[in-house]
Amino acid sequence: MVQFKKIQNSSDLLFGKMYELYQCTFPNVERRSLESLEYVLNFNKCFEMDALMNDNEFVGFFDFWTFERFAFIEHFAIDSKMRGHNIGSEVIQAFLSKINLPVVLEVEIPKDEQSIRRIGFYERLGFKVLSQGYAQPYYDGSGKLLPLLLMSNNYPFADKNFSLIKSILYKEVYQYSPKIE
Repeated sequence: MVQFKKIQNSSDLLFGKMYELYQCTFPNVERRSLESLEYVLNFNKCFEMDALMNDNEFVGFFDFWTFERFAFIEHFAIDSKMRGHNIGSEVIQAFLSKINLPVVLEVEIPKDEQSIRRIGFYERLGFKVLSQGYAQPYYDGSGKLLPLLLMSNNYPFADKNFSLIKSILYKEVYQYSPKIE
């Protein structure tokens, strides 16, 4: 059984293991700089990062934001040696049972086998792709946007509140303000 062990701050011993997996799992445009990650972990009360532990061994990490009306899974990764053991499904199910809010997450547009499999993974856990267009702001502050999809385990809520969700993600998670022309 996988346990969530909250990483309290960037000096936590598990932070280094998490950051190593974070760097090798997510491309630059889909991850924070070390400084930005340390900042949100140390100072933002809406953000939580958990090491995923199985028999006291680090097997992955899970970070998320809790807002008033929904939660947002920002990053989630299982160590490559532990994939294929249903740990990912166990983690998502445990998170959904404790969070008690609609949950939103981003996925790549289904254009290759891996992105198609990832969407299928979340669909099997009760998530649905939202139909509205969405793009993730690059973490580097350049203003560039990466086309992605949003998924939610509460489609009616997320569909009805898409603009609100997008606005909160842009402001709170990405500190991004769209240019009005």
